[in-house]
Amino acid sequence: MLIRFVVSSSIRFYGSKSQYSATVLLPRTTFPTRVKDISQHEQELQKICEFDDLYKWQQEAHQDNASFTLHDGPPYANGDVHVGHAVNKILKDIINRYKLLRGYRVNYRPGWDCHGLPIEIKAIKAKDFKSLGSVDIREKAKQFALKTIEAQTRAFKRWGVMADWDEQCYFTFDKSYEASELEAFYELYKRRLIYRDLKPVYWSPSSQTALAEAELEYDKNHISRSVYVTFPLCHPTNFAANGKNVLVLVWTTQPWTLPANQTLCFSPNLMYSLVGVTRSSSANRIREDCVYVLATSCIEDVSLLLDVEFKTLETFPGTRLDGLECFHPMTRHRTSRLSPSAHATADKGTGIVHTAPAHGVEDFDVAQKLDLPVDGHVDNSGCFMESAGFDLAGKFIFTSGNEAVVEILKQQNSLVFEHDYVHSYPYDWRTKKPIFIKTSRQWFIDTHQLQPKALKALGSVNFIPNSGKSSMMSQLKLRPYWCISRQRSWGVPIPVFYHKESGQVLLTEALMRHIISLVKRQGSDVWWTLPISELLPQHVIHESGFTGCSDEFERGGDILDIWFDSGVSWVVVLGNGPTSKADLYLEGKDQYNGWFQSSLLTSVGLQSGAPYHNVMVHGFTVAEGGQKMSKSLGNVVDPMVLINGGKNKERNPAYGADVLRWWVAESKVFDEIQISDRLMKDASASVQKIRLCLRFLISNLNNYEPGNADVSNLRTIDRYFLSLLTKFVAEVSTSYNEFRFSRVCRQTLNYVTRLSSLYFSVIKDRLYCDEERGDSRVACQMVLHFHSEALLKVVAPILPHLAEEVQMFRPNFSGFPESRSPFKDGWFNCDVIKTLDTTSVDNVMSAALVLRDVFISMVPSAQSLKYDVTIELPTGSASNNLKMLQTSTTSSDSELCEIMTSSRCTLLEGDWSSFDCESNQKVVTLDNDNDVMCRISIETSHLHKCPRCRKHTASSNGNLCDRCTFVLSNSWDL
Repeated sequence: MLIRFVVSSSIRFYGSKSQYSATVLLPRTTFPTRVKDISQHEQELQKICEFDDLYKWQQEAHQDNASFTLHDGPPYANGDVHVGHAVNKILKDIINRYKLLRGYRVNYRPGWDCHGLPIEIKAIKAKDFKSLGSVDIREKAKQFALKTIEAQTRAFKRWGVMADWDEQCYFTFDKSYEASELEAFYELYKRRLIYRDLKPVYWSPSSQTALAEAELEYDKNHISRSVYVTFPLCHPTNFAANGKNVLVLVWTTQPWTLPANQTLCFSPNLMYSLVGVTRSSSANRIREDCVYVLATSCIEDVSLLLDVEFKTLETFPGTRLDGLECFHPMTRHRTSRLSPSAHATADKGTGIVHTAPAHGVEDFDVAQKLDLPVDGHVDNSGCFMESAGFDLAGKFIFTSGNEAVVEILKQQNSLVFEHDYVHSYPYDWRTKKPIFIKTSRQWFIDTHQLQPKALKALGSVNFIPNSGKSSMMSQLKLRPYWCISRQRSWGVPIPVFYHKESGQVLLTEALMRHIISLVKRQGSDVWWTLPISELLPQHVIHESGFTGCSDEFERGGDILDIWFDSGVSWVVVLGNGPTSKADLYLEGKDQYNGWFQSSLLTSVGLQSGAPYHNVMVHGFTVAEGGQKMSKSLGNVVDPMVLINGGKNKERNPAYGADVLRWWVAESKVFDEIQISDRLMKDASASVQKIRLCLRFLISNLNNYEPGNADVSNLRTIDRYFLSLLTKFVAEVSTSYNEFRFSRVCRQTLNYVTRLSSLYFSVIKDRLYCDEERGDSRVACQMVLHFHSEALLKVVAPILPHLAEEVQMFRPNFSGFPESRSPFKDGWFNCDVIKTLDTTSVDNVMSAALVLRDVFISMVPSAQSLKYDVTIELPTGSASNNLKMLQTSTTSSDSELCEIMTSSRCTLLEGDWSSFDCESNQKVVTLDNDNDVMCRISIETSHLHKCPRCRKHTASSNGNLCDRCTFVLSNSWDL
């Protein structure tokens, strides 16, 4: 048996033992109050309770039930788990377990994103990149991904995540997955949604590949070596220059792009000025023998920055600049034309924009309109090529290349001013190094065509929280196109061939059928391992409408973007069809521009709709106070250390998986999710509180038979708490349905606190000292039984280890099925409770609980059994309500006396209009609306303490009270 528990077999609520101790029906259970080695304990529970089999069980047992499908966004297989993984996987598991309890057939296939540069980087040392071939890189990357998947799987299972981890996972490097991905790729290509073109893309010289927007991060403190340069007008006769050279003043943060300049852009909607120089300083290289052209509204800012005084000679509309020619600032052998463009503004710089179509998105658009060259002169590693000229070949654009360009500008007297400019700049999210815009031939998905359909599809998607929809839409609108080709080895190839002589693309159905059949059998490695003659056999060439042989073609060197890899996961997991939708996607907020979007675009392209009905978005995990976690700050939290403890257990105690899960559930997951030692201790205390409550419930159900319980014997407080239980379960159900798990936690803790502090306190005398099978005792056991079932179900999705453990220790009731996993019995059934008449319960209990609170506050040292209480009320509804709890004037066994937890209670009524109070009395308002007042008096009981029940109701010292005498004479053999 599992459990090496060291625990008392009973709970002692009273002081020293007496001859009657054995006659008191104290709680009995071996369920431990605390567990010392929680990590080992939970792992043993997982084995004993068959955690690994639950998913397969429900798939079979619920196969005819309504289904619930949560499509798992694949985590990246490139490192150890972190708290972000914990938040994501645990949230998903809470939802799945709740849906299972509600009777759904849960469909959940965990997946992994296995390709891409980050895995290459970690799998291969930097010095080995150039020496290794594609096949070797792919093998090393795959082995690294496999080890990562194995380690992450162990963590997810340790957290109690329910899934079929052996047979039902998906991996983007599986042969079947890759084949399905290629089928999706070609179907989009056939629909003219994928095309190849020359466009500006984000290019990472450190990774030597194109990147998607989702693979960028922005450094707000990036420093650019910025320059103000001059382009001399070739024919300045149109200006009042008085024979001076007319120089067009231009500002750029990227001097290295000047060799690629093709035009200068101005705004036709701005006013421009010709200015002379009346004063300059040594801080600039401004020339007083020249005049300058810049936007009128920029003059003041430029003069302040350059420490120069300008005199306006002439002001004119921007249209006057249209078509003028300037000499290039690096050589007089090239010219640049001035052209109108909307992207030229006066927000920064001079209102005239240097335009290099090879290195800017807006620049490229200008070139397309004006039919300008877009050729680039920078290679994949970020170094100038020979075609750049100016002896720049081999120089890295961000360092020596930039310096060389600036030096040439100085030599040509074109440099006016240089300065460091701090601004936000895109970096490669993996290498943490700057990228640049590079115009190259790549493969793209036509987001322009898909965007309207995608936005329409989002209209029918429910977002949690609601603000997510607008965030998703705004991100989607910002996406101009989606570059899906990457220049790396570890991924799914784009299976195209190019004719060596003409450059014509060969991508046909015959080719795709052939390649996909190879991939299904051998995986995508075939693209690198098989000769072209096998990849492109003669019959495929002819079926494709081409002539010649395979030697006349070369295979493409690009792989598919990993966002396309994961973006078609719905095809593999859900199937491609009009009903192939997940009930829920759940990921972090970074996926608005990532997986949520790539899944949406591919789904709209292939099945004309979104792949999900609901999208839930959680925030990022941060240190307490909102501080970002980083290794340099030393505040990174390892979820496995939280669960299993660190080397120093005092410093890093083991909390167990359930505490980690509770922390996730009670966090405000739609905002930044804070984690700290304090928060984990608080979560641990909350779980312990629930544990003790459940322990009390099950320890008092020995010899209870649910089938023999009679609801007519329920007391008012019993009915009251069953009514509260019904409302509590309904509220929690609503919170679960709305994915508001922090609210579930608050509702549960509030209810457990109320149950423990009020009901448990009130019923202990009845529970411990009444006849074992007496009506009143069995009635409160009925309430405890319902609570044990309900509370177990409520906490089970969040605390599955505790729920399974409690279920093992619950007493087996005759006529009921043998104890099994709480997840196999469904949600708590409130039908029996709902039939109870609780019409007047709330009003009665409301008054009684006000009186109880006042009485307890008057009792010194919480010794309520030492005191008698007298309640004096005016005749009327309030007294009538309380008379339902006590029919006689004075009683030691009435419901009112029990609620007050006093030894005796006296209830008086009369025609009082006011009360005078002594030191042992208080006046209480019972009904604010009707000004109903009453007086409570307490006095030390004149009777003696019963040695069995400890109430002061015995007629003489050392003797039993009447109740205990009756119980023992009828129920016990002494």
